[in-house]
Amino acid sequence: MRSIAKYVAVGALVTPLVIGSAGFASAHDGGPGYKKSQDSANSSGGMSSSTVSGFTPDGKAYFKTTTKQAGPSGATGRSTGSHS
Repeated sequence: MRSIAKYVAVGALVTPLVIGSAGFASAHDGGPGYKKSQDSANSSGGMSSSTVSGFTPDGKAYFKTTTKQAGPSGATGRSTGSHS
């Protein structure tokens, strides 16, 4: 039962990242951008991190970094972003 809870927690963390990646691809057709992401999971839990930056089609700069992780003692997440 405990491992099922871990898989559910990891799925809850990874799913928004996958959906967000699709939005990133469609929202940045007009300007340069950068994206780096990393996902991992094992029997102890899982983690997901992502960094995106660039310019929107109208020339505004943006940056966002997000980290999420889940393990035996719970789950955490943090995000930092800026835009002009």
